[in-house]
Amino acid sequence: MDPPEEDLELTSLIGGSSPDHQDLGGNGLEPPSIPSRLSRTSYRVPRSLSRNNNHHHGASPSSSKFAMVQKYMDKTTLSNKVMVLAILAMIVGMLVIVTSDVETSIEQEAVETVVVVHHDNDNGDVSDAAAAAAADSSSSSLPDSTSSSTSIESTFSTTEFNGFSKIIGFHEPSFENIYGANYYFKPKGVGYPLAPTGGVHPIYMIDNPKDENGNELTPPVDYDDYEISPYTDVRLKMTPEEREKEQSYWYGKLQLIRNEYGYWKFKDSYPFKNKGKSRPVVDWAAIAAKTTNGNPLHGEISKEDFPKESWQTDTDYITNFITEAKALLHRVREGIYAEYGWATSSLTSEQIDQRNVFLGVHIASEMDGIGPDKGVAWIYKDSFDALVKKLLNAMMTNDHFFVTLGGHSAAAGHGNNFFQSYMMQFHDVMEPVFDRLGMVLVTANLAQGGMGTLQAVLAGVDVYGEKDFMVWDSSMTEKGPLQDVFGRMMLLSGHRVPILFDIGGGKGFMDALRKEVGAHVGGITSGNPHLKETESLEQAATLPHALQHLFCKGGVPTCGQTQFKYNASCWTDRVDVETPPTAQNKGYGGQAKWHPGNRSHQLIGRRMTLLFLRALDEAMNIWLRATVSEGSPLDGKYWHLAEEENKIRDALKSGNATATPCGELMKLTPRVCNTPMRGGTEWTPRYRGDESSIRRLLKPSPSGYIPSKVGEQVYGGREARIPQLRIPIGEVDVAMIARSLPQRNRSRKRSLSTSGISAGAASAEAKRGGHHWYSRISSTSSMLRNETNHRILGRRLADDSGAIVPGEGWEVQGGNIGYCDGTSNSVCARDKSSICLMTGHNDGRGTLDGDALSGWVVFNLKDVTQGLFLARMESWFPMESNKRTEGWTAINNGKRTRHRHLKAPPPPKPADYRVEVAVNGVITKSLNETEFNDLCVEPGYNLIICTLWDDEERAVKNEKEDVELAFRMAGGGRKAIMGITHVYYA
Repeated sequence: MDPPEEDLELTSLIGGSSPDHQDLGGNGLEPPSIPSRLSRTSYRVPRSLSRNNNHHHGASPSSSKFAMVQKYMDKTTLSNKVMVLAILAMIVGMLVIVTSDVETSIEQEAVETVVVVHHDNDNGDVSDAAAAAAADSSSSSLPDSTSSSTSIESTFSTTEFNGFSKIIGFHEPSFENIYGANYYFKPKGVGYPLAPTGGVHPIYMIDNPKDENGNELTPPVDYDDYEISPYTDVRLKMTPEEREKEQSYWYGKLQLIRNEYGYWKFKDSYPFKNKGKSRPVVDWAAIAAKTTNGNPLHGEISKEDFPKESWQTDTDYITNFITEAKALLHRVREGIYAEYGWATSSLTSEQIDQRNVFLGVHIASEMDGIGPDKGVAWIYKDSFDALVKKLLNAMMTNDHFFVTLGGHSAAAGHGNNFFQSYMMQFHDVMEPVFDRLGMVLVTANLAQGGMGTLQAVLAGVDVYGEKDFMVWDSSMTEKGPLQDVFGRMMLLSGHRVPILFDIGGGKGFMDALRKEVGAHVGGITSGNPHLKETESLEQAATLPHALQHLFCKGGVPTCGQTQFKYNASCWTDRVDVETPPTAQNKGYGGQAKWHPGNRSHQLIGRRMTLLFLRALDEAMNIWLRATVSEGSPLDGKYWHLAEEENKIRDALKSGNATATPCGELMKLTPRVCNTPMRGGTEWTPRYRGDESSIRRLLKPSPSGYIPSKVGEQVYGGREARIPQLRIPIGEVDVAMIARSLPQRNRSRKRSLSTSGISAGAASAEAKRGGHHWYSRISSTSSMLRNETNHRILGRRLADDSGAIVPGEGWEVQGGNIGYCDGTSNSVCARDKSSICLMTGHNDGRGTLDGDALSGWVVFNLKDVTQGLFLARMESWFPMESNKRTEGWTAINNGKRTRHRHLKAPPPPKPADYRVEVAVNGVITKSLNETEFNDLCVEPGYNLIICTLWDDEERAVKNEKEDVELAFRMAGGGRKAIMGITHVYYA
């Protein structure tokens, strides 16, 4: 029988606190300082791992002995529990976790805990260590009426990464910083295969630069600590008094949120009932090996394939989890209502009904009748059901969930800091919600300033990545057929068929695709969803911060005025960068009248959030009803996707591409419009960093040369939060409500001082910053430098013979350096010449440039089936502007000197200019300028797409083959120049 919940709560063991007078942080004070010899860790140690992890040193207690200690501790007095913990620490002895600096992170856990101790010397100090561990085990007894789940043991399992085990979280809180990423690993075969294969998804690649002595250059950051204010980030230049004041306020704010809204406290009783054993997990590799008709990439397995006692099969677990999940969804929704002046506590029942319509989601059965009075977002009933099923699928398989944006400069967030863009505002609130519900939310803002989406969508999954929910926001730059191209390419590419979501101006093309192939679509509504307007400067000051100067009453100009519309900043003083190499912009670029301000971005993010909260709520309702009536696990009919998604994709592939708006636009190769395309680009943002570049497709020259994009960033690591991003004192902080967790118990008082931290080297304290495998991951800049050389597709030319030899005269000009994937973890565009280092934006434009002296550029194309290769070309570069061939007089020969060339309008190509294309070593095209131009279309502004290979006979065979496609200019020397920004193939 389980012990009563109150027996599993420990009072503070050191510091004289008791449940009756324990400080819960509501007055802004820290928990009591506790002496400790335990080093802080960046990762959590569950009891099941601390006993059985093969990477610990020394012996571990047996399960039976451990169970007896647990059983005894449940019955003993508090003072005896301290003694037992000390004895248990002696039993553990020299048990040390593999990471160099470790703390037992066992806060909020029941007393049935294995104590994992890092000793500072060979003998250790058992009494100090045991006392600290026992203190860390204590938890505050906080009232909460929102959940009935029991507060007992955690649920974890492991998988391998770089030779040591990692935690797989199901529904336990990760206790990470308010802007930390989610670091869950999953078994092989779950979801998208390039991400969860025991390795690390690209969004987890965090820069951790080191100097020549191996010391970290970035000061320590508490990525893993939920209770540390990001506005005390040690990289920010603040006085100790300012830090302490901010942190004290943060603690108090956290506690107020716990008291008013509640917090996530789901626990699983399984380890307690099973002698500390972890729950079994699905063997996805075995499932994939035996699956013939299903789709293991979606995790679509039968009920029988879930192991007995896995969490999916436990009805009690499911019902408790759903109860806690619905409470979470409720408090986040209530937070948004309060943020916009519709707090439930201030409304009558009639006003609540009105509010629920104004800020609700309109689920439509017909295509017409959707307008500004229909809530904050609209979606068709079948599309809403598809979103619910996608969410259930991700929850059942503990999968990633991808929300991606394609759009123009307004969508990118120009005029604002990147983290103020609506996609990052959505992520800030929804990432912890997905985390608690057992999923990993990947939100990517892949919008491109000054452009639309066509140049990116033709590369499909290689630029946009996987997507479950694809947002389009490009109405200023794309009309008519261009919109149709976006919809078709996104539905065709990748393993997942996304729901298309319109931010404005795209409902027509989405409705057309819904009618044609059954695409699932939705969007935000237009106008003001009955929020209070600004009537004057004085009245605006009385409104909630989120509403001030957002919507203005007729004649009030402040909503369009820069000082009220924007609050972005290029720089705030930092301790790791004494003086930026280039003077920083005192203002902020891009603050045009057609770009929305930070409050407008936030509202769009909240509209999307309310849609997802509604869908998650419905998912929980379906899950609960099915559990009650059918038991566990949840039947596949509620969460299997492949069959209906394949219907959409098959309808697209079998349609008459020529008759579509896309086919009319891509008139030279209309079959592109029903073909899943791949590709690469030198523009950013792009999925997976350099792995999505053109360079990773290139074949090396005989000397091993491949064009590279190398540069030094001024600083590394995830961006510090600038003060402008903080929620003003007294205002509702929805992201904090979403992250609300039990109070942590600390082994020692955290120092907020930055003394001893310099830009040149980090202290030993910096070694513990972030999660424990950071030191195993190369810095972003190093990764980008080495990636091209070590991840070449195909074979090296040294083994080849023949005339088609990769040249050495191609180079990459322009573009961003860093890891620019459009996520909150991007490390991008911090080069020394930047005048706005902390903008955070990812969009930039690079070009692979060559001329007639550059030689062949050879592409290694894997698994080609359709015989298609297209490229976005730029022929308008000034003559002799390729720096790589400067001083050359023959192909692949001559010295190089470098100086800057100012651009000028390009004159006509030389008379002997030709373009040549070769496939698998055979030249298939040799064209003059006019003939080459006949292979190109100009579907939109700044878009020239040229078809270099179109082999329809290969498409009929539909057999996979690796292909080498080569391209060069011949004749005209350095005057015959061409730039390639994107390539597309299938």
